[in-house]
Order: sequence, then structure tokens, then C-alpha cells
Amino acid sequence: MSDTQHPVGLVKLSGTITRYTCQRADASFFFTESDDMKIGVVAVAAALAGVSGPAIATASYASAEEPADYLEFELEGEPVKGWVWRSPFKDGDAVDVAAEWQDDHYEIAAVARPADGIIALYPHCSRGTVRHVKNALKWWFWGSIAFNIFFIAFLTLLFSFSTRPLKSAEIPTHLIVSGTLSAVFALMTFSLARRWMPFVRLTERICQVLDFPNPGNIDLVKSSKLLRKPEDDGAYGHLYFRYR
Repeated sequence: MSDTQHPVGLVKLSGTITRYTCQRADASFFFTESDDMKIGVVAVAAALAGVSGPAIATASYASAEEPADYLEFELEGEPVKGWVWRSPFKDGDAVDVAAEWQDDHYEIAAVARPADGIIALYPHCSRGTVRHVKNALKWWFWGSIAFNIFFIAFLTLLFSFSTRPLKSAEIPTHLIVSGTLSAVFALMTFSLARRWMPFVRLTERICQVLDFPNPGNIDLVKSSKLLRKPEDDGAYGHLYFRYR
């Protein structure tokens, strides 16, 4: 390992992977607001989200655990470790790594292989802020429509079995209920979108470090669909991506 002074913060490393190991395991990757000492997230993600915590900690709720790949390898003599959702890499791959120095190793935020544009990131990282907000609005729009279609269908079925017609005085009440359903779904969407923001911020930092254009507008899910190749497996586009 090099004796030189290591840089502070998230940096780009480039080189060839050697002594590569990959272990599939369950861990918690979600941030929690209630206990920042039990966030269940690697240190690099915690630091970028503005909270403190150990490199890998027990989550405050066990149900948040999910499978991911824990990687260990050397890059030009430097030890590199950390979680990605799924790793398609191997010994001998020339890669760029977004990582942060942690005491005795670089902690991975993302690994990219420029030769074919493949990138694997810390779990749940895939979109920048602009795309994340647009995606949340899309889910709110279609979710609200689905809620209201269900409500209208329920009223239609209810009054089809009723002996009396719908009174005009009842219409405002039903409209209020419909609006309330849309508002509730909007709050649900906002809450989920807010919960994902640490991953969104980390995605943007990764893209900045790896010199991707317009990090806020990055959408690796969308770009992977457009760039899919016949040999790509089922995890591609969901657990690892292609950016060009």
C-alpha cells in the first residue's frame, strides 16, 4: 500500500483490478432520521448525507436488510472495499472508482468500466435530483389517477345496487373525498421521494467525481434501457447500469 498522503473526500481512482473478491450478503442501506448512530450505511454514504455513523452498522429496523455485493480488491496497490448493488467486474478489468479514504482503505461509492460503460453503485443510487423529482411526480400523477378511478368505480358499483339516485348535494362531498385521496397519495410520494434524497445526492457526487455530464439530470435506469445489449443479464438495468 502506498505511503503517500491520501486525499480527503470522494475522489476518482483509475487502474486495473487485482486480488478481486465479491461476497453476496444482506445488509441495511437505508438512512434513518430517528437514530443517526444506527443508519446501516457505509461511511462514505453517511458522510455525504451529512450524518455520522460506523462504516457498516446494524439498522434500526431489521426488515430493511437486503442483498448486495461486498467487494474487496486492489487498484494500483491501494486497497478498495465497499458495497455495490451487483458487481459484474472481475480481475483484470480497467476501471474508474469513486471512493473515499477510510483509515486503511478506500470505501467504494461506485465502480465504472469505461470500456463498455458499465457502472455499479452503492445500493439505491441511480438518479440525479432533476430525474428523481420527475420520477416522483410521474408516480404521483399516475397514482392519483389510479386512486380516483378506484373511487369512481366504487361509487358506480355502490349506486348500481342502490334504490336511490345520486343526489346533486352529495357531489361536493364525493369531490372532497377524491381530492383527499390525491392529497394523501401526494404526501406518501413526497415522503418516499424525501427518503431517497441521500441516495440522490450521492449519485450526483459520484457522477461529478467520474466526470459525467449534467449529474443532476442523470438517469441510469433510463440510459441502461436505451443501451441494453443482447448479452446483458437480468440484473442489468436494475442492479447495475450502463451510462453511455
